[in-house]
Amino acid sequence: MTLRRCLLLLLSLIVMLSMAGGLYALVAWETWRKANGISNLEWQWGDVSLAGLRLDRLSATQNREGQRYHMVGKQLSQAWSWHWYGPMPEAIVIDQLALTLPQGVHAEGDLTISSPLEPDKRQLTTNDMKIEGRLPERSIAGWTMSEGRINLTVSGKASERSATLTLGEQSRVEFDDIAAPGEDSRLDDLVFNLAGVTLLGDYQLAPMALDRLAVEGPFEAAVATIHNAQLIPQPWRFDGQLDGTLTELKIDGRLSSDAGAIADTHMNYPFEGVPALEVSMNAEGTSGGRALADTFTAWPAAMEVSDGRVEAALSARFPFQGIRVQGDIDFDNVGGLYARTAWTGLDGRVNLSLDNDDVNVRTSDLTLDTLNPGIALRDVRVAGFYRARRSQVANGTLVLDRASSELLGGEVRVTPGEWQLADMPLRVPLELSGIELAQLMQVYPAEGLAGSGLLQGAIPVRIGPEGVSIDSGQVQAVAPGGTLKLPADRLKGMAQGNQAMTLVVQAMENFHYSVLNSTIDYAQDGTLTLGLRLEGSSPEVRDGHPIVLNINLEEDIPALLTSLQLSGRVNDAVTEKVRNLIREREAQRQSTGAGNNQE
Repeated sequence: MTLRRCLLLLLSLIVMLSMAGGLYALVAWETWRKANGISNLEWQWGDVSLAGLRLDRLSATQNREGQRYHMVGKQLSQAWSWHWYGPMPEAIVIDQLALTLPQGVHAEGDLTISSPLEPDKRQLTTNDMKIEGRLPERSIAGWTMSEGRINLTVSGKASERSATLTLGEQSRVEFDDIAAPGEDSRLDDLVFNLAGVTLLGDYQLAPMALDRLAVEGPFEAAVATIHNAQLIPQPWRFDGQLDGTLTELKIDGRLSSDAGAIADTHMNYPFEGVPALEVSMNAEGTSGGRALADTFTAWPAAMEVSDGRVEAALSARFPFQGIRVQGDIDFDNVGGLYARTAWTGLDGRVNLSLDNDDVNVRTSDLTLDTLNPGIALRDVRVAGFYRARRSQVANGTLVLDRASSELLGGEVRVTPGEWQLADMPLRVPLELSGIELAQLMQVYPAEGLAGSGLLQGAIPVRIGPEGVSIDSGQVQAVAPGGTLKLPADRLKGMAQGNQAMTLVVQAMENFHYSVLNSTIDYAQDGTLTLGLRLEGSSPEVRDGHPIVLNINLEEDIPALLTSLQLSGRVNDAVTEKVRNLIREREAQRQSTGAGNNQE
């Protein structure tokens, strides 16, 4: 009886302890659930074995600091190991996990939780977790970003204190538009491709804080359109490398436009400082020139590059208000066409600076081998600077320290000075010296002309919206003078029935002048008028008796240049361009004339 009573007492004690333990576990679970804001906990059993536990489905909701978190897991399995005190969970494997997080973020994929009851050893691992969500509109360092979208594929592991994650294929962040400080630039449909990027972080969970972050890997970006006054709207692409921390973001790579312009860039974006951008680019030959023409609005429509190399290096800073740019553009033996003018051998450097709204362009010695609209200017040299407000870049101040070139064996130069481009028309004084009359006669498209002597003078050029003109320019021969020889057959028409003109024609076949003065007027329609005064003699006329001649000459300069261009005095490209232009004009005249006849 005593043994029986002892067994009953022991059994009763075990039952009471089990009930107490179960009640304590229930109270502990309920306390933990409430403390962590967990509600709507539901599950569907699978099976239980000595190896572990399996659930077909588990769902729960957590409310934390006013934010709602929801989890749905399918095909959960928990493996455990047996100890003298009972089973201990080793790992929880969730084949299909779906998380709904605050601010519309949704995650779906696989998850494994190792050592779930040991905080120091606990680790979460995923092989394929897809994360989707929206990014709210925000402003960073003056840049305004519209609402964005994230689509990431993540693999990696995380512990209680650190995480290492890698972004897989199709990982991207998208923005409808981003506006630069000052709202003078905007990017439409910007997409960042982050596939292959690795994130390493150290953090604290209570309270939640990020101690260290390292982001690195390949970085691609594409934008449908860049809106900027200096750029032709078109798609752009960036291929490079990303390197970021909690304090700054660095991006290195190559930027390219649809037109073919290419720039190597380095961007440093300190989150508490001023973003900076370094850009270097080059263009070579015809393809490089075409790429620049189709990229930058400032490129003249009539400009064509065929030779040489252009290199640019720019440094930009983006403070909260405005923008600051410093840089150089180097020209190396650049040549091409500007409308019907050929140019070769452009060398030198141009310095650029932009400080908020102030634009400055400076060169100390820009040189050009030849500039040939039909009569070649050689060894062109320019030194000076230009300053303007960015809002009125075409109405700035031009200062020339030097502008000169060789012309027909002599020199033509602009008198140093300062001009306000807003005050049209501009008056630009040209000085001529040492012009060889012999070369001038050789250039003129007429046979038999010859001469000798040197010319000098001053020509006030007037430049306005309507074109170029000259009023009362002065040219004179340098003492002791020279000779002029004009074939008699070209002047016979002037001498018919006029004895005085007959003597003039005879004298001009071999005229020795001591004085040659001429006024020069050039109308905006291209008519050049020369008021020529000659004093001298001819050995063959009246035994060298002194002769004074006053002659008025007119020349259609555009027609003269066209004749020179067609004669091959420039180059084949200009000749072909002029021929095409003449054909087009002739076809237009015929079309207009046919239309008028029908009317």
